[in-house]
Amino acid sequence: MNFQLVTTKEEEQFREEVSDFLKKELTYELQRQHAMDMGLKKEGREFAKKLGQKKWLGINWPEKYGGAGLPMIYEFILIQELARHEAHIPTEIACFMGGPLILRHGSEAMKEEFVPRIAKGEMEFGLGYSEPQAGSDLMAMQMTAVEDGEYFIINGQKTFNTESHYADYHWLAAKTDSQAPRHKSISLFIVDQRAPGITIRPIETLGGEQSNEVFYDDVMVPKSRVVGEKNKGFLYMVEALNYERLALYQNERLKPVLARLVEYSKTKRRNGKLLAEDSYVRQMLAQMEMEIEVALSLEYRAIAMLLGGDPPDYEAGLVKLFGSELRQRVGYKAMDILGLFGLLEEGSEGEVFRGEVARLCRSGIVDTIGGGTSEIIRNITAMRGLGLGRK
Repeated sequence: MNFQLVTTKEEEQFREEVSDFLKKELTYELQRQHAMDMGLKKEGREFAKKLGQKKWLGINWPEKYGGAGLPMIYEFILIQELARHEAHIPTEIACFMGGPLILRHGSEAMKEEFVPRIAKGEMEFGLGYSEPQAGSDLMAMQMTAVEDGEYFIINGQKTFNTESHYADYHWLAAKTDSQAPRHKSISLFIVDQRAPGITIRPIETLGGEQSNEVFYDDVMVPKSRVVGEKNKGFLYMVEALNYERLALYQNERLKPVLARLVEYSKTKRRNGKLLAEDSYVRQMLAQMEMEIEVALSLEYRAIAMLLGGDPPDYEAGLVKLFGSELRQRVGYKAMDILGLFGLLEEGSEGEVFRGEVARLCRSGIVDTIGGGTSEIIRNITAMRGLGLGRK
């Protein structure tokens, strides 16, 4: 089966336009320039600007702020085509998290300052949520922002901020009221990532991407850089989470991996016979195909709900849960099919698919942590989807 959104002729023409553009512009290096791989470099920034010139970034945003004013389905078509071509929007945190929240909750001055630049592909945010002591419990964060005249003075530490070494701004959450209930104690800020008092230290990860620790030491942030209302930051983060899961996790990305494995199995032999003739290999390939279709069914259901005016809740979490764990399973099955060749990294003699499978097995681990851990999403599904109690 081939799952598609129900689209009009004009929408399908847009899909073809995006596909033709990507076939012309994409290179292997551009495909890998995103937060969870090589990061954003000069080429990625130029590619983002090309997308912006076509008004494809924030394509459903108001024209007043640099968008194209088109229905939201156009954004999902764009995301799908990027996934099919194994690429990302280079400035995806700004486009899928920062921009939409600024539009909904930011002051007019903030909208005018940031949204047109995001739509042009001129900036990216680093995500400043996680802290060493808090883990997945964002309400337990300890970074403080204390009012001082026209500024907030911010102190504390963030960790696993993957974009901070190249981001222009920090999309930062900090405590602004230590006496309030936890869900009413956090505010969101836009902070210049190179502001005085900020120290960024790299973290090497198993997946190969660079993440960072970010330390704030009496960093002065103007009150005009508070996103929306003070102390409503946690509610804003929750509001954005389900859309983030749909925008950043596309199961379509697994289809090219499967296609390469199928072709490989048709030409490579083991123990004197083609891999495609091995019943175990055939079973693994069939299992991957089936699970990818299941993942796409969950994804399209959630997207259809959103486009129909019924924003998904736990349904978006299921997309992320199933898709992130599926990515790990695909990596491990691919490793079984390739055997020892799957262990070879890019640049090694005898490498297969430029070391893609080894990279997939390493990088896939964080997928079940970032954007909501599998354990938390299972709990949410149990309570909101199945109506089970907390105990």
